[in-house]
Amino acid sequence: MMKITKQNTVAEVVAQNMGSDQVFSKYKIDFCCGGGATLEIACKESGVEFEVLKKEIETIRKKISNTN
Repeated sequence: MMKITKQNTVAEVVAQNMGSDQVFSKYKIDFCCGGGATLEIACKESGVEFEVLKKEIETIRKKISNTN
């Protein structure tokens, strides 16, 4: 399981965390063409706190893994 840090790129997180695209969409963070940005930069640009984003991604990841 991937540890999510501020240095991860958006693309890395989307590729390794099913459902994270929903969180990025919610905060209008480009995970396709702008996926090369680090989470730190993406969070600053979208105005969301990194810890909030991380927690939401981890919550979705847990829900998905529990349904399998």
